[in-house]
Amino acid sequence: MKNENRKAEINEKLDKNLNNLEILSSKYINKRNLKRNEEIKKKCGQKWNLFAAGTIRDPNHQRDYIMWKSDVLDLQSKGIAHYYEFIPRGDIYYKVMGICDFIILPTIDETQSGTLARIISLNKPYITTAPMEGLTAQTLESGGGLLFTTKKMLKKNVIRLACDENLRMSLGENLKHYLDEVVSWEIIADKYNQAYDLARNAKISGKPVVLEPEF
Repeated sequence: MKNENRKAEINEKLDKNLNNLEILSSKYINKRNLKRNEEIKKKCGQKWNLFAAGTIRDPNHQRDYIMWKSDVLDLQSKGIAHYYEFIPRGDIYYKVMGICDFIILPTIDETQSGTLARIISLNKPYITTAPMEGLTAQTLESGGGLLFTTKKMLKKNVIRLACDENLRMSLGENLKHYLDEVVSWEIIADKYNQAYDLARNAKISGKPVVLEPEF
């Protein structure tokens, strides 16, 4: 599998036995993952572990968090999952993502756009919720991830990515191209400079700025 060096590095830091990993928000963790794991093994002969990481952010979600955490710890006791509780900040955030072969990012709003930016920076193929404005737009534009709207679609895409290494590689390459050629700091900074130049010239000439729709 990919990223064995990264896995070894984070394995030492997290003190976990990790192999063939995905990262999944605990919102979608439940005992159905046991059946899904069996389906993956039957279809492609590989044993995968679910890597759930992070912690609660909104105190109002304490009850749900306890329930979801209990589910993943139950899966961990069966040897098909690992749970790592940490505050998603700093270098460790990237290291946790870096050991995963693909990432699942379910969400109910746009608050996960920063997480998606980190996923893209690591060229990690991913699955995320749709429709979700910016997340959906970036997924379609980059060609680096899969979308789902139902639990059935989520399950199908998880099995698909787990069993198709070529697809994971292809999505990762698409993300690399998107990062280098579309949203790199150099390109974005150049667009800002162009915008400032246009605004300055408009101020001097008194003529309004006309921009292309995809400026």
